[in-house]
Amino acid sequence: MLGAIVLGVTAVVFFGLIRLFSESEEFVLYFDEQVGGLEVGASVKFRGISIGSVTKIYIRFNQSIDSDAIPVIIELDVSLLPELGVNVDLKDEEQFNEIINLGYRARLVTENFITGLKYIEIDIEGDTGRPVFYQEKVIYKEFPTKPSLTATLSQIMDDVLSRFDEIDITGISKNLAGFLESARNGIDEIEFARLNESFASAAESAKDLLESPEIRKAIDNINSTLAEYEGLAADVRAKIDPVLDKAEETNLRLQTTLATIENVAAELELMLTPESVFRYQLDRTLVELEQTLASARMLVEQLERSPKSLLTGKELPASENRSKKKEK
Repeated sequence: MLGAIVLGVTAVVFFGLIRLFSESEEFVLYFDEQVGGLEVGASVKFRGISIGSVTKIYIRFNQSIDSDAIPVIIELDVSLLPELGVNVDLKDEEQFNEIINLGYRARLVTENFITGLKYIEIDIEGDTGRPVFYQEKVIYKEFPTKPSLTATLSQIMDDVLSRFDEIDITGISKNLAGFLESARNGIDEIEFARLNESFASAAESAKDLLESPEIRKAIDNINSTLAEYEGLAADVRAKIDPVLDKAEETNLRLQTTLATIENVAAELELMLTPESVFRYQLDRTLVELEQTLASARMLVEQLERSPKSLLTGKELPASENRSKKKEK
């Protein structure tokens, strides 16, 4: 017994010291749904990590008469958030309002479907819309809430059932029965015997038309015309085939001639290259021919100036004549 008392006192002191050094603050939440399964002491989690617990659950607290939302007081250890990497001071009014505007909401989550126990999850939600607050007089900082998955599914089912109740099943049944009765009466009024007679008469008329002499004569004419077209096509084919054969032969000859021309052109190109012997001899012959033509041109000019030079020879200049005389 003494040991139990010591352990109890130690536990009270220990948890008292933890509570003394922890930074806790209370907040209020209003759930507009059933909170069965949520009990005092239930966890309050931030993205799955426990940061507090439920301290009180009221039926009504600081709210309007028209509101049926269930108030829940929670206590959060705000000193845990910086340790979790969340640099937010929930004690600061401005920072608290900022995270509310960012979309942070609280909602009920079923922890165990067998026992039905629930806890509170605080997380940022997409497309939350404007936050709804219930306090008439601000006593606690209020976390806006969002319907739980169970409440959302229940609301959807209620909407479906309400719309189903609005459907006039009786009226639809009566209209369907009236439509079927009208269809049956219409079928009864159809004279199938007369329809059969009409079909039989139409078939007989078609048979008479096909067996008439005019139709047979038209078919014979079509057959003879087709035979004439076949003969004409044979004649045209007989005349065109030799022409096509000659055209193919001419094409082969033309291809052979073009190949010969290409070979000659290639040989001429090879002969006329600057490095070829033929090109060297051709250039030398052209130089000699040019020299010969120059000599002939000089002879013609000499004969034009002195026709007698053909007999006497070319006259030397005066200086050369004097030097030759002296030598003599």
